[in-house]
Amino acid sequence: MRGRVWILAPAVLAAAFCPASAGAPPQRVVSLAPSLTQMVEVAGASDRLIAVTPFCQASGKIARLPGGIQPEAEEVLGLAPDLVLATAMTPATTRQQLRDLGIRVEVVDALSLADIRASTARVAQLLQSDAPLPAEATPRAPTKSAVLLFGADTGYSAGCGTHANEILEAAGLRNIAAAAGGPWPQLGDEWLLAADPDVIIVADYGTTDRATVLETLRRHPVRRHLSAVREGRVMVFPASVFSVPGPAALQAGEALHAEVLKL
Repeated sequence: MRGRVWILAPAVLAAAFCPASAGAPPQRVVSLAPSLTQMVEVAGASDRLIAVTPFCQASGKIARLPGGIQPEAEEVLGLAPDLVLATAMTPATTRQQLRDLGIRVEVVDALSLADIRASTARVAQLLQSDAPLPAEATPRAPTKSAVLLFGADTGYSAGCGTHANEILEAAGLRNIAAAAGGPWPQLGDEWLLAADPDVIIVADYGTTDRATVLETLRRHPVRRHLSAVREGRVMVFPASVFSVPGPAALQAGEALHAEVLKL
């Protein structure tokens, strides 16, 4: 930003320095995270989104901001928003520059499922929406052990302190990675073999299917010996619910539980 000269149209300047009245709901919203975009949609206000990150699932008619979750302040200012939804990942300098220019910036973060529900309620309040909130996730008593892997041939998983771990708990699963230490551990093959989980869940971004995942695991020199691989207790589940702390994660436990019952 330092040393730059901005040449903006009068209408853009007017919108930036003369925001909507305090009583009016925001009409031009910028979302700087996929989780926030989900929250706006749950609030029934997706028609008010004017820009999102390239990582957000939103209508193709909505602009994608260069820089993703860390855009340049002038890119945002040029859209003349009356509300910018940000997270702690948005640089503090960017947030302050926008505020100095009269743009309303609200920071909304979530780590746990309870946080996600509370943050969704807060976004709805900011948008002055009375849309119903998703139901709270209720943990079940664990009946099976499980491991979540971000890819059939990786060891990347999710442990304590993540909403992904809570999703497994809501599905009635005991997450073996919770004992590995750290929120996002990388599990070794020998460690997996010793733990031998009842169920393997492979998080996928829509690039594979169960048959392919099973084939990959059964070709692996170590993982092919896991009882879940030998007996086909392997499933593929959308990765976004585990990696994006948005409202979709609140119902993921129920959906995951239903899929586990089919194994």
